Amino acid sequence: MAEDTTNPLDELAELIQTLQTAESKERLGLFADFFDADRLGKFALVPKTDDMRLETLFMQLGSVRGMSGRAKDTLKLVRKAQRQALSEAEDLLNQISNMGLFKDSLPDYLTDKIPNYLVPGGYEIDLGGVYSMQADDFGNTKRVKIATAPIIIMKRGRDAETGHMQIEVAWVEPPPPGSGKPSWRTRTVERSVAFDSKKLTSLIDFGAPVTSVNIGDVIRWMTAFEDINQSKIPLVNGASRLGWQRDGSFLLPDGHIRTDTQQELKLFPVEGMDPIMRSLKIGGTWEGWLQTIEFLRDHPLAMLAIYSSVASCLNKIVRCSNFAIDWSNETSKGKTTSLRVGASVWGYPSDNDEEGFIYSWDSTKVWVERASGFLNSLPLILDETKRVKHKKHVADVLYDFCSGKGRGRGTLQGVQTSLTWNAVLMSTGEQRLTSFTNDGGTRARVLAVVGAPISGPPQTARVVADTVRGRLHAHYGHLGRKVVQYLVYHKDSWDDFREAFESRRDSYASITNTAVGGRLAAYVACIDLAQAVCEALGVPAPHEDPIQYLIQAIREGADDSDRARDAFLSAASWAALNRHRFYKSLAAEKEGRAFGGYVGRWTDGDPNWSFIAFEKSELRKMLDSRSFNYDEVVPQWRARGWLRDTQRGPTYNCSVEGVSVPCVCMRREIYEEILRKEAPKVVDIEAPVAQVALIEETVSYEDATWSSLADYN
Repeated sequence: MAEDTTNPLDELAELIQTLQTAESKERLGLFADFFDADRLGKFALVPKTDDMRLETLFMQLGSVRGMSGRAKDTLKLVRKAQRQALSEAEDLLNQISNMGLFKDSLPDYLTDKIPNYLVPGGYEIDLGGVYSMQADDFGNTKRVKIATAPIIIMKRGRDAETGHMQIEVAWVEPPPPGSGKPSWRTRTVERSVAFDSKKLTSLIDFGAPVTSVNIGDVIRWMTAFEDINQSKIPLVNGASRLGWQRDGSFLLPDGHIRTDTQQELKLFPVEGMDPIMRSLKIGGTWEGWLQTIEFLRDHPLAMLAIYSSVASCLNKIVRCSNFAIDWSNETSKGKTTSLRVGASVWGYPSDNDEEGFIYSWDSTKVWVERASGFLNSLPLILDETKRVKHKKHVADVLYDFCSGKGRGRGTLQGVQTSLTWNAVLMSTGEQRLTSFTNDGGTRARVLAVVGAPISGPPQTARVVADTVRGRLHAHYGHLGRKVVQYLVYHKDSWDDFREAFESRRDSYASITNTAVGGRLAAYVACIDLAQAVCEALGVPAPHEDPIQYLIQAIREGADDSDRARDAFLSAASWAALNRHRFYKSLAAEKEGRAFGGYVGRWTDGDPNWSFIAFEKSELRKMLDSRSFNYDEVVPQWRARGWLRDTQRGPTYNCSVEGVSVPCVCMRREIYEEILRKEAPKVVDIEAPVAQVALIEETVSYEDATWSSLADYN
C-alpha cells in the first residue's frame, strides 16, 4: 500500500473553508470526524519550520463560530503529542548512540560468518566476556562483568509439527591448549531454557559461561540481545526429529533430503540426542561398502539386517505398523555382526563406541522412548538382551516401542506432546525376544529369526565376521541416503509401493490362516519390498533367499503368539508333572492324599479316560502364577472346542472326594495333540512376484537437492 504523504496542515486549511460555509448543526460532526487519533498523530510530526503556519491555522479555526474553545483544546493536544514524539525520538537516538556493533567489539574471525548483531544499550562485549554498565552511588558509570565469555542467541527455529520454538545458544570458548583461536560453540535448546534461571544452568556442563551466581544477569542480557536483534537473528523452519517430515522430505543430521520445491529444514534436536546425531554419518565410499557386502552373500540371515534396516523408512510409505526383528542364537555366532551390518546402512556401525549406532538393551525405558521419537523413521538397534537385569524391562521396552507412541505426561502448562514413531526395532540375544513377554499382542509384533547369522565352520565364520566388522568401520552410511533420496524423488509412485506391499502381504498371510500370521506377514512383506529396493540400487543379492527364514518366523510366530494355546499347554504340562494332585489319578491312589489338597480329578488309570478336570479356582490360581488371564483364555478354550462343557458355561461338575465340584475339563485329544505337536520344518515357497517396475528403472539423482549431502559420494 502506498505511503500517505498528505500534509495535515493542508487538510486543516480545507476543513476551515468547509466549516465556514457549513450549517451550524453540521460543524460539530465535521470537526469530530477530522480530529481522530490518526490525524493527531500526523500533527505530532509537523516539523518545527511549520510552527507559524500551525498557529495561524488554529487561530483561523477558532474564529469560526462555535469552534473557539475546541480549537484551543485541540492545539494543546497537538503540542502534547509533539513533545511526546520528540522525547521518543531523542530516546531512540540516545539508545542507538549507546549501542555497539559486534564487528567493533569482537575479532573478525568470530564475526565474519554471522550477522552484524547490535550490542544492546547499557552493555559492552569483548573477548573477555559481557559487561553491564552500571552507575555507582556517586553517579559514575562502572563496568561490571556478568559473563566470562560472549554468549548470544545465534539462530531460532520453529518446529513445523509442534509449533515449539528452539534457539541455538552460542558462546565463545578458548582454543585447545597449544594453538588455535577462540571459536563459537553452540547448543540447541527449547526457547524456554534460555529464559528460565533453573533451566539455563543446564548449559554449565557444556562449557557455557553461566553459573547459579550470574544466571539472572545473563538472562537479562539475553533478553535485551534478542529484543534489539529481532530482525537480525535468523528464524528458520525447524524440526526436532529425524526421518520423514510432513512435506514428504527426509531429515538427517548431515542434511535435508528434499525436492527443489520443498523448503529446507534445520534440525533442532531435543536434549540428549547428540550421540545419536554423531553416529548417523557417512564414512568411506559406497563402492567400499558394496565390496564388504560381497562377503555376506552366503549368509542370508546377516543380509536380512540390511533389508530390515531399510524397511524402517518404508514403514510410513506402505503404512506398516511398528515391529521388531530378533536374531537369537548362542554366543559368538554373528548376532552382533548382523546388527553392525544393519547399522551401516545409516551410520557408524559400532556397539562399543559413544558415536556408534548400536545401543544396549540395558538402556532405560525413558531413553528408548526419547530415542525412538527422535529417530522417528530410522531403526532402533539394541544388542544383547542378556545384559538386562530384569525380564520385565525387555517386555516393557518391546511393548512401548511397538505401540509407536510415548507415554502421556503432564507439565505445569498442561499436557506434554507425546512422541510418536514408525520404525523397526532390531535386536539380538541368546533367547528369543518373545520369551520375555506373555502379552500376545506384543509377541505378534516380533519376527523371531533363529540361527547363526554368520554360518559355517567356527573358524571360517570368525574370519568372515572379523573381516566384515573391520571393513564396515571404514565404509558406512551410504545405502540409507541413496534409498531415501530415491523414495523422495519418486513420491508420486508411493501408491505403487503400497500396492506391491499389499500383494506380498496377502501372499504371505496365506501361509497361516490366523490373525497373528496375517500381522506377521505384513512385516515380512515390508522387508521383502526393502530387498527389492536395495537390489535395484545395486546391493548384491544373496545366494540363498533369506525370505524363507521369515516365512518360518511367520509359522512359528503364529503359534508363539497364541495366548490361548500357550495357556492350555502350560496347564497341561503342569498337570502332567503334578498327577498326584488329581483325585483318582494313579499317583494319588499310590501316594495318598496330596499335601494341600486335590486340584481336580484325573482318572488316568482308565485307558479310556477322556478329560483332565481342574477345579475352577485352582486353575485360575495356576494360570495367574504364569501370567495368563483365566477370564481371557478359558472362554477361548471353550470356543475352540477344547473343553468338556455345558450349555451354561465352560465348567462341568465332577465328583472330588464325594463332593460335586465345578471343574474346567480339558479334553484328552486336545491335550495329547498339543503336547506332541512338533514345529514345522522350513519349506521353500515361491515369493510373490514384484509389482514395482518403478524399482527396476534407472534411478536419477541429477535434480536432487541434498543440502550438505550434495557431493557425499
